[in-house]
Amino acid sequence: MNDRSIIMDRRKRKTQTTITAVFYQLLTKKSYEEISVSQICQVADINRGTFYLHFIDKDDLLEKSIAYEMQKLVEYCEDNGETNSQRKLGKTFEYITDHREQLKRLVHADKQGFFAQYQIDYLMEQLTDQSQLTSVFFAHGIIGLMEHYLMNDISEKEIAQELDKITKLFH
Repeated sequence: MNDRSIIMDRRKRKTQTTITAVFYQLLTKKSYEEISVSQICQVADINRGTFYLHFIDKDDLLEKSIAYEMQKLVEYCEDNGETNSQRKLGKTFEYITDHREQLKRLVHADKQGFFAQYQIDYLMEQLTDQSQLTSVFFAHGIIGLMEHYLMNDISEKEIAQELDKITKLFH
């Protein structure tokens, strides 16, 4: 890789980061439906062509934002070296608690189900010691619990107690 391509990659990452940051900023003020590509471009101080070099449309931006957040969540759980499913689940909710407002806005905007699908795919990969039906049941239940936790006023202590009860049912 030459110096010119490194600079271009850095510029591309910087532009994508700016677009995503503006998108998150707008989500704090408006609903997803109220946000337009034009508004994102105006606040980010880029033209529409630049936006479309990086994202197909607003839904693509949302999906890639969710994918990025889910990758950070997976890395957080795996970087802590957890192999125990119960403790991994605890780490998942710990991360969600630390990033609650941002994730809440993304989940609220996510009418296509990207958040749930990324999580289900990941959980199904992790639950190989269970039958497929048990894994499906558990994965969908955990996703429902995560979304409920994000969208409602539930304390971290309350969710931890419930998770403890739920995971004991599977032993």
